[in-house]
Order: sequence, then C-alpha cells, then structure tokens
Amino acid sequence: MLLDLLPEERIATKVKAENWREVGRKVGEILLRDNLVEDRYIDAMIKSLEDNGPYIVMAKGVAIFHARPEDGVKKTGMSLITLDAPVEFGHESNDPVKVAFAFGSINNEQHVEAMSQLMTVLMEDESIDKIYAKDTSSEVFDYISQIISNN
Repeated sequence: MLLDLLPEERIATKVKAENWREVGRKVGEILLRDNLVEDRYIDAMIKSLEDNGPYIVMAKGVAIFHARPEDGVKKTGMSLITLDAPVEFGHESNDPVKVAFAFGSINNEQHVEAMSQLMTVLMEDESIDKIYAKDTSSEVFDYISQIISNN
C-alpha cells in the first residue's frame, strides 16, 4: 500500500532548501505536479506548521507534511525528498530534518495501512540515515521496498 502511494517518481534526492517552508513547498510540489493536490494544499501544510509548531517532525531527522483533505486533496498520495543539507525546523529533540514526506489523503480512512507501513520503515534501525545516504530515487525506493517486504 505505501509503495502504491509513494512510487519512485515521487521521490527526489539531494534537494536544496534554505528553510522548513522551502522544504514543505518542494516536497508538496511533487504532489502538485502529479495532480494529487491543489496548490492551496501546500500553503495549508505550511500554515499548519506556522500555527501549531514543528509537530510534523515526528522522529529524529524526519518531517511528515500534511493538511486536511478539504484543504485541496484530489487523490491520495505521498512524496518524499532527501535534503542536500539538513534543515532546522525548531523541534527540540528531532532536528535537523534530513528526510521529508508530504502526504495527502482524500479521507481519514484510506491512508491507515500506508501510514502503518511508513511507521515500520521509520522504526527500522537507522532507516532515516540510510535513506538520507542514498543518491537516487531508485535506491530510496528499493530500500523502502526491502523493509516492507521483510516485515
């Protein structure tokens, strides 16, 4: 399920970003490019962080951008970027962010299995460091596939 929502084409590596807003814009633009969200969804993801703080930095080095379905989701999907250089989000213990996901779902039920698989990936020993070290989207996709098939 996770890899259905996160195909290799929605993974980008070594993306340059100056700050967390730019990280959100760049990871969200992949969803926009694939016509999964409207542009306003990216704005809503960024506004959510402005309003609520860096709660999306859910584990050491990883942020998961998202907003509500009514903020402009057309179809459920996910994107992933690794950053050229880690970016501070202002999180006390999980900064700096090296890997960012963007997630849009048309409802609150459809993504449960995918999020469960994503948590499996994130809980794998040193998975974020290993994803961050990959040079290509193909390598990242293959690594995530390997974790999912082993669990």
